[in-house]
Amino acid sequence: ISDHFFDLIEQEIAIGNPIFQTVLKTFLKDKDKVVNAMDLPYSNAKLEATNNLIKVIKRNAFGFRNFENFKKRVLIALNIKKERAKFVLSRC
Repeated sequence: ISDHFFDLIEQEIAIGNPIFQTVLKTFLKDKDKVVNAMDLPYSNAKLEATNNLIKVIKRNAFGFRNFENFKKRVLIALNIKKERAKFVLSRC
C-alpha cells in the first residue's frame, strides 16, 4: 500500500499543481514515518479523543469549585471506575 502511495506522490510532484508541492515533498521527506503509520496497527486516536473530552469539560467546568470535582466529572465522562480495596479476612 505504501509503495503505491509514494509512487502516486512522485508522479504528482512531476506533473501536479504547484500548490501541493510543499505537502507532497513533506510526505517524501517523512517517508519512514508515513510508512509506519500505514503499516502498523497503532493509533493515538483514543488518546486524542480523551484529551478533547477533557478540554470540553474544562471549558464548561467554570462552575466547579475545586479540582476534585473537576477530576470526578472527567472520570465519570470517561467511565473510569475507581478500584476499591478488597478486604481479606484471614482465619489464622
